[in-house]
Amino acid sequence: MIIESAAEKFGVPGEVLDLIGRDFISQMVEEFPSLLLPPIMSTLRQEYVRNGLEWVRQNVLPLQKHFLVLKHMYGV
Repeated sequence: MIIESAAEKFGVPGEVLDLIGRDFISQMVEEFPSLLLPPIMSTLRQEYVRNGLEWVRQNVLPLQKHFLVLKHMYGV
């Protein structure tokens, strides 16, 4: 599982992946995992460390929208 491996490498807890949605992240990185996965995991870790799990829980939709912007930036 590439997502779990990347999350572990970046220090992103499984709970954060569950909140954002593993399927959502998988769809995001399906075509270009090496391009999209690092910024996604970096963002998740940064927000988790800075704001905590409850903040992530309350901001799932804005975070997902942020990742969609990343996807468009990479031309996927």
